[in-house]
Amino acid sequence: MTYKNLYTRDIRTPSTYFEDKDVAGEAMKKLESKLDDLLSNLYTLKEEGKGTPATKKIIDDEIKKAEVQRYKKVSKENALKVVEAFMYGTPVDAADAICAALDYKAFSRTEPYMVYAGEEMEDFLFGN
Repeated sequence: MTYKNLYTRDIRTPSTYFEDKDVAGEAMKKLESKLDDLLSNLYTLKEEGKGTPATKKIIDDEIKKAEVQRYKKVSKENALKVVEAFMYGTPVDAADAICAALDYKAFSRTEPYMVYAGEEMEDFLFGN
C-alpha cells in the first residue's frame, strides 16, 4: 500500500476480510498438493537409506511435521463441512458430516497402532 492510498482508502472497509471463495479454494488445493509432494519426496528420501544418522533423523522429523500439517488441514476442512451442513443442510447432512469428521479422526489416531500390530503379526507369521 502506498502513502497516497492510505488516505484515499476508506478505513471502514477492510481489505483482508472479504476473500473470494474461489481464491481460498485454490489456495487450499495448492497447499494440499505441496504437502503431498513434500511427503512423497520425504518418503522417497527415507526409502533410499543413504545418509548419516542425523540426516535420517531430520527426514523423520520433517515427515512427522508434514503429517501433522496435513492432519490439521483435513481436520479444519472437515470442521468447515460440519458447520456448513448445520447452517445450510438437513439434519441428515449434518449427521453425515459429523460421522465423516469423526471417522477421519479415529482412523488418523489409530493408524500407527494398526501398522505396528501388522508388523508384529508379520514377524510372528513369517519371522526372520
